[in-house]
Amino acid sequence: MYFTVTNNPDGRALGQRATATDFDANRDMITGATKEAVLIRDLTAVIQPTNYLDIHGYTNVLQVEPCGPPHGENYEYDLFLPTAYDMALEIEQNVVAADIEGNTYLDRETGRVTTENTGYIKIPYRDIRSGWDDWPPIFTPQYVAYQGAITNTVELPLGRTGDQEESERRLDVNKQVARIVIETAVEQVNTTGDLLLENQIEIFRRGAAGEPLVEMPADVDPTTIPGPDEWADIWDASDVSGAEFPRAYVIPMGGTQRSETDAVTLVDQLLANGVEVDRATTEITIGGTTYPAGSFVVDMHQPLRGMANVLLDEGSDISDVVPSMYDISAWSLALLWGATVDSVGDTTDGPLPAGLEQITETAPTGSVPEQGWYLELEMRGTAEYQALTALLQAGIPVSLFEDGDVILGPDAESHAAAVAVAEAYGVSFLASDGSRLTAEESVGLDEAVVAYTGDAGDVTSLARLGITEPLALSNDALVSGELDLDEVDVLWIGSNPRISDEAAVAAMAEWIAAGGDVVGDGTAAADFVAEYGIAEVTATSGTRSSNGIARVSDADGGLLATYPQEHAFGYSFSWFSDLPEGVEVEQTYAVEDTFVAGHWRAAEGTSPADAAGQASIVSTETEAGSRAVLFGTTPTFRAHPVGALSQIGRALYWAADAEGEGVIDPADIVDENPLTAMVDGEASEGETLTAVVAQDWEITAYQWLRDGEAIEGATGATYVVTPQDGGAMLAVQVTGSKPLYTDVTVVSEAVGPVPVVEPTPDPTGSPTTDPTTDPTTDPTTDPTTDPTGDATTDPTDGSSSGGSGGGLASTGVGVAGLAGAALLIVVGGTVMAVRRKNAGESAE
Repeated sequence: MYFTVTNNPDGRALGQRATATDFDANRDMITGATKEAVLIRDLTAVIQPTNYLDIHGYTNVLQVEPCGPPHGENYEYDLFLPTAYDMALEIEQNVVAADIEGNTYLDRETGRVTTENTGYIKIPYRDIRSGWDDWPPIFTPQYVAYQGAITNTVELPLGRTGDQEESERRLDVNKQVARIVIETAVEQVNTTGDLLLENQIEIFRRGAAGEPLVEMPADVDPTTIPGPDEWADIWDASDVSGAEFPRAYVIPMGGTQRSETDAVTLVDQLLANGVEVDRATTEITIGGTTYPAGSFVVDMHQPLRGMANVLLDEGSDISDVVPSMYDISAWSLALLWGATVDSVGDTTDGPLPAGLEQITETAPTGSVPEQGWYLELEMRGTAEYQALTALLQAGIPVSLFEDGDVILGPDAESHAAAVAVAEAYGVSFLASDGSRLTAEESVGLDEAVVAYTGDAGDVTSLARLGITEPLALSNDALVSGELDLDEVDVLWIGSNPRISDEAAVAAMAEWIAAGGDVVGDGTAAADFVAEYGIAEVTATSGTRSSNGIARVSDADGGLLATYPQEHAFGYSFSWFSDLPEGVEVEQTYAVEDTFVAGHWRAAEGTSPADAAGQASIVSTETEAGSRAVLFGTTPTFRAHPVGALSQIGRALYWAADAEGEGVIDPADIVDENPLTAMVDGEASEGETLTAVVAQDWEITAYQWLRDGEAIEGATGATYVVTPQDGGAMLAVQVTGSKPLYTDVTVVSEAVGPVPVVEPTPDPTGSPTTDPTTDPTTDPTTDPTTDPTGDATTDPTDGSSSGGSGGGLASTGVGVAGLAGAALLIVVGGTVMAVRRKNAGESAE
């Protein structure tokens, strides 16, 4: 036996239901916003109890689950309900038999609570057929049931009062009742422990085998269901539910993924809840779709397939199943956490492809290009806004483009800061030449100071955007001076601020008139912007207590269009109509199939049909410069719709008057080390010349030049001077690239001229130069006979088509115009030398 003496120690000390952070831990199991919920989540995953009791209260009469309909779609209910209901009946029998003085009981005929021992407590499965359900996995017992446990929420009967003596009497009754509950549960587990363990193992076996969920129709034969059968007389059509499991869920990475950081956050949440996740080690094809390596795969053939599916399935529209719900009716992480998730195949399909390996944690995803580039950050997910806020808090210049993306400068400090946030938040920066700063509009950002109204969900949502210290907005804070609006850049209105004091109202009106900005949700935000003259819009709320997931569409070219999302959560949904000039529609509810999952009763003027096609998010800007964004959805509800946080971040940074210095335009950057080139070495035949360039340039091309003309094949960083270079000037042309600059080509200063090497007479009579080995000499040409150089001379026999004797002097041909040309000197039919004629030199 394991005891958690109190699951909310702070709340117990403070005398409140909420935790110290103002959350209800008993509604936080799949979100994990509280440490208390995370603790129970992790402990039950390790222990995997066969029975779990959650004792709290109060409901005026002892109430012991199981619940009424609708039932969670992903439970193996045939293995849960018989023993869970039997446990409740045993507790009822023993509490009634104890006949505790001062205890209360249920009159089942009237549904009222009485001090007369009627023989009954309240069991929701039997006594509350609508409004006390086990549909959402947010409550502790409903969550732990996915670990294969039989679970019962036990609501103790008598609440506290202001009378100390009466409270102590009630406490005594509750302690006696709780003791009987615990002792009965222990006895039941001892008696039916083998069956409980067998059922738990069977739940896990079915999951691992990928078997379809066992159906329990309205007319189910109780003899086909193992365990006690007292439940069967109550079971009817409203109790029937069930899921069809896919073969797998794929969370792709790469081009089809809306947000890789949101995807990683989602996978981390799955792992935290015990769901097995694989990563593709190579490109894989599942269900006819090919996914890149690195994509995540949830194989639904796993023991906790119920847990996996309740987190990832989109859910169902149960508006017509029951008239009311106890709490939320939809929560899909696949639709609400910002990542692209594909449901693939059917659980009866064959094995998944090779190339998958199970992971226990996600690998780091952050990356930063080498220093020297501008760094752009695509603001796709929550992590990017955390990173942005951290950069601004560190004083790093950041500029915001009109599409919502941001850019950092190429300096070392910005690069180091980018490396730090990439490591902390897993974001990836892109190398940029900064040309967008020249071509597009941008604005420099500064850290935004946010004042807020709202609950723990609002505070936690802002914190997840990096805004960890928002200022509380209230009438009292304005009156006392605790909140100075001059220090505030933007308001987040999550609830009615109830500003009533004349001075407070005046201060707010003055701030708005000076250009104060507002972002918020629901009718409270709409009323606020109307009251202070920003915009008069009509906000309509959906049916009371309606909640769930709606299909939405972000407006083309609008604030949210860069990284659109198709679903939003609402509790309840609101929509905006009668929009005045200057109010822009940023998002609308889908015209068809508006409501995806949850409970939204149809009522005149407040139904899903009334919301279809209406504005769910609007924005405006006044002549005074006040900007406002209004959400008709509920993006901060209990900090659960994580995907909506990036939309809040986009709205806040668009609206806020928090302009900073911004990032320098590359056109304004002066290159302190431009590309230069020079030739090092002696310009003499046989010597090696080396091109020397500026250090921080990457040289992409070399070309050596002779008297300004390219030397064929001379394209390296060095060049060996050849005989044909005699008398010429040599230089090198280089092309270089450097981050932030266009490619540049420069030519060095020429060196030379290269000295001409005179021939040394050979006493043996052998020629000193072989024209067949000198590419500058054409041995078939005799310039003495053709001033164009196109003569035909055969040096082997000393003959020439222009005459005999062979030498230039013997022809008398004028060569004054051949300065610098290669001359073939032939004496007696023997080639004696090849050299270039210098200007002013006579033919002789």
